[in-house]
Amino acid sequence: MKLSTKQWKKAKDYIHQNARPLEQKLFIYYFEGGSKDEAIYELSCYQNEDGGFGKSIEPDYRLDNSSPLATTIGLQKAKDLKLPAGHPIVQKAMDYLNNTYLEEIHGWSAVPEKVNSVPHAPWWHFDPEKGHCGVQTAWANPNAEIVGYFHRFQPEHHRLQEWTDRAVNELTKLETPIDMHDFLCYDRMLHEVGGDTKSTLFKILSSNVRSTVCMDPSRWNEYVAKPLQVASGPTSPFFRVLKEIIQIQLGNELELQHPDGFWQPNWSWFGHYTETWPVAEKEWRGILTLDMLRVFRAYNMTVIPYER
Repeated sequence: MKLSTKQWKKAKDYIHQNARPLEQKLFIYYFEGGSKDEAIYELSCYQNEDGGFGKSIEPDYRLDNSSPLATTIGLQKAKDLKLPAGHPIVQKAMDYLNNTYLEEIHGWSAVPEKVNSVPHAPWWHFDPEKGHCGVQTAWANPNAEIVGYFHRFQPEHHRLQEWTDRAVNELTKLETPIDMHDFLCYDRMLHEVGGDTKSTLFKILSSNVRSTVCMDPSRWNEYVAKPLQVASGPTSPFFRVLKEIIQIQLGNELELQHPDGFWQPNWSWFGHYTETWPVAEKEWRGILTLDMLRVFRAYNMTVIPYER
């Protein structure tokens, strides 16, 4: 079971012709031996003067201004590119996070209220009465992930132990099944911590993973957590417990590739901002196609030689 040469070429052509420059340069770097510096440059184009990321790096809200959530996406890319803590992109992003911590919520607000003034998916709408957007129903998203980046890039931060303790405590309070975005934020934190913190996170997450992940292939066309979102490669700590269902999804994804070469998002904006959703949808197709090719490569399902 492998991605055929024809499927590979269609995906490659789609990315080269339709994806954002960021995904194009990342593809060239990961799969064609291309320039890392060019990929870094494209990432830097989404970073603002205040150090945070914005400019629709998250296609589902079209906000130029920085936000902590968009900054986590920028740092995901920085981590994938193996940028060190001293790299200017990382330093500026971490400065932004230090400057936007909110004492009253013991963390970061995913997006600012300004998101309401630009086209956005309904779940990103900021509710002034609640003080957060629809995505931020628990402390975990994006706070657990952000704490992970402090472990990775600023491990000597004077408040890191306080933030880590809160992250662990908040995880113990989450109801089962854990929301997929909350789970993914803690999964990203899990990769950056060690010792007792790592053991505690893994124990809780591993005991919940099969209830968070949708184990029913007939529902994978819905907006649910699919196995490969949690275990994007065999090095994932959750690979063993999901191994059998992962093999099913890998085969399923081979069949889901669009004839034009892309993988389609399994969500929409439900009729909101109908003139803008097609723009975001096209960007997501490029992102998801690159992600899927990396997954296939991680599971040795392509014959493509490059993966950094």
